[in-house]
Amino acid sequence: MNPPTLHVRTATVDDMDLLLRWREEAADWLQTEHGTDQWNRPADRQRMVDWIHEGSTFMAALQPDGEPVATVTSTPHGSPVLWTEEELRTPARYLHKLVVQRSHAGRGIGTCLGRWAASHAARTGVTIVRYTAWATNAKLLDYYDRIRGRYVRTVPGFHNGALFENPVVPRDDLPVVEAADVLV
Repeated sequence: MNPPTLHVRTATVDDMDLLLRWREEAADWLQTEHGTDQWNRPADRQRMVDWIHEGSTFMAALQPDGEPVATVTSTPHGSPVLWTEEELRTPARYLHKLVVQRSHAGRGIGTCLGRWAASHAARTGVTIVRYTAWATNAKLLDYYDRIRGRYVRTVPGFHNGALFENPVVPRDDLPVVEAADVLV
């Protein structure tokens, strides 16, 4: 499936209500369709705002200056309770909160945005992206296996304790147009 062209920009605080609504919609869908309690806890608003202020959250639209249909966050620091000291010493980007608006699901947007986030990470000078998965979300774990996510381990006692990582290289073959505010 060829995804549509995505127009990616850096998120602003004005996007917060939309981001929170998408998260709630995704949580409801995950519960209803997959029986998982992923994202059923309230979002950490302050952390989301901090990520926006540091330029780590991105919005994707189908048209230039269009309404966003997806989001991803890519941060330079991982959680010290999930990743080892040695892993944290290796420069990496940590992907979080990749969400596609439910009305646009199934079009390859999430996969394309994830690949763009990895390519963008490579352009920042890192060679690896890391991400976590809800350990009981079998469909998400299967998806990461299909996209060849390298399973690292599962950290006991953490819902999002299934850890994955992948090497990254810059790509210029993705149907993504970056806004001027997307910095490397």
